[in-house]
Amino acid sequence: MFEEALRKDDHVDEVKLLLSKIPKLSDDVIRASSSSENNPLLTACEYGNHQVAKEIASRWPKLAMIKNQLGQTAVHIVAERGDVEMVQFLGEQNPESCLVEDNLSMIPLHRAAMKGQSVDVIRALVSICPESLEKLTSNQDTALHLAVKNSHLEAFQVLVNVSKIHNKEHVFNWKNEDGNTVLHLATFNKSIEIVKALALESSNSSSIMIRVNTLNKQGQTALEVCKANSEDSVFKEIGLILQEASARSPVQQSPQIAVGTTNIVSWNNLTRWPIETRNVLLMIVGTIAAVFFTVTCNLPAPFLKEYYLAGKTLHVKDVASGGLPTIFYLMVFNSAGFMTTMAAIVVLGWPLHFRTILLFLVTCVCIVYVIIVDELMPKFVVRLGKSSISSIALMWSLVLALIFFGISVLRLRKFTPSLCRFIQWLWAKRTIYQSNTGHQDLNA
Repeated sequence: MFEEALRKDDHVDEVKLLLSKIPKLSDDVIRASSSSENNPLLTACEYGNHQVAKEIASRWPKLAMIKNQLGQTAVHIVAERGDVEMVQFLGEQNPESCLVEDNLSMIPLHRAAMKGQSVDVIRALVSICPESLEKLTSNQDTALHLAVKNSHLEAFQVLVNVSKIHNKEHVFNWKNEDGNTVLHLATFNKSIEIVKALALESSNSSSIMIRVNTLNKQGQTALEVCKANSEDSVFKEIGLILQEASARSPVQQSPQIAVGTTNIVSWNNLTRWPIETRNVLLMIVGTIAAVFFTVTCNLPAPFLKEYYLAGKTLHVKDVASGGLPTIFYLMVFNSAGFMTTMAAIVVLGWPLHFRTILLFLVTCVCIVYVIIVDELMPKFVVRLGKSSISSIALMWSLVLALIFFGISVLRLRKFTPSLCRFIQWLWAKRTIYQSNTGHQDLNA
């Protein structure tokens, strides 16, 4: 009876009556909903029963997080159907449901963009969770990529507008797994209106710069795609639009700048975290940087008295054997940590509009730190063969070496699983070899 009532929107009073007459039904519903096939909220949403769905969602908000066999929640379903009323209601009841991924790593915004649904649905989803603009599918596509892939001009235009409202303009130059930006995809699909819209946004907005010279994994720019298909009239027209856009941005015509552009895109890829995550990381990194700076400015008295080597000449072996003042080794590790955290602050704050000011402030703080360290460091010379190096130069050389070593370890981390599998393979071969050798000895 309860399941039958879920399928009819005018049976909301019957649903309420059943819930009031059978107190245990609430527990039964929650328990049964652990199986996606029995989720009453999903059933009501699939049949478009607004009143029943609202009644159920109001009683059990957590049902909005339960998935069906495709990994979709109720918000996925109503977003794909273009049901803005239910999207707003479910999103307000449980905002986290707007970030739940289905089996293809798609959130509700991805589904709405892919289907080209009501622009109001897209606005509602972004309003509830602005960070959904930065979420990626399993193919590394954003909602913008999906709207362009499926040639949904209206969905694309509203995504452009909400991206500007929520300061997410950096996603315009993000690449998917094939290295394609939204400009590449619009060119491949011969979507002239979308290409025109991108060119117009780039020329009218100082915060949006569409990079015409960005390369995909095939080593092609959008303009080169047009040139390779110049016999096609549509590609020819798109090529003229891109050439005009490139002419308005002379910086992009330089090959050297084009290479740099790819680096900037890669830089932006480092900041694809939700805004809340970036805020927490900025707070943590800023606190750590403050600790490093405070340690330098408030060294204990024993460290400040270690000037017995001032003016003396030492050898390289004294550095390795710990024959230098403790303050030297302290400054090496403290400076490496401080400079790393300052670089992290720049990376995390790069998507901000005021990144130039941030970069200026970070530079000033680093200069002040260098001056303080120069004043604190005992002045001595370390001889290396026929040449020599001052204590401050040696310290900063070791700081750079330590930072590069840390970066190298992080870069090599992705090869660790392959190395482990190789070692396991060698060990298995060794075991088999020893086993065969043992059998041969016994037979002998």
